[in-house]
Amino acid sequence: MQKSTRAKVNAIEFISLRMGFTIYTGWVTAATILNTTFFLKSVGMKGASAGFDETTWVCIVFYVALVVYILASFMERNPLYGAVYIWVLFAIKNRQSPYSDIQTNAIIAVTVLILSLVSITGFIFFEKSKGNQTRGLFY
Repeated sequence: MQKSTRAKVNAIEFISLRMGFTIYTGWVTAATILNTTFFLKSVGMKGASAGFDETTWVCIVFYVALVVYILASFMERNPLYGAVYIWVLFAIKNRQSPYSDIQTNAIIAVTVLILSLVSITGFIFFEKSKGNQTRGLFY
């Protein structure tokens, strides 16, 4: 993703390389976070022995992942990368309907992420208008 967002590309390369690698990288990040949580659960980070119940751990992971996606989106000037996490959060929200805490925190995280991605996109277009953009989705 870094190589593709730091090179001038034509329209076909923009869609196939830049957008493709961005979506792929976003999903790999989500899979890595998910596998890390499975590992932590397998070594005992669940239940009362870990200090929090599983629902609280899910919410903590939501917000840690939110920070990761927002920082990476800003640093790479690539809001599409962060948009992948919106998809992930909605999928989790829909699958965890019995847990109102998870659904509420998923909606909060989606709202924060959307506001952040809109801000990042505005910043990208501001940089582009000043001629200072050297990387990113719209470079």
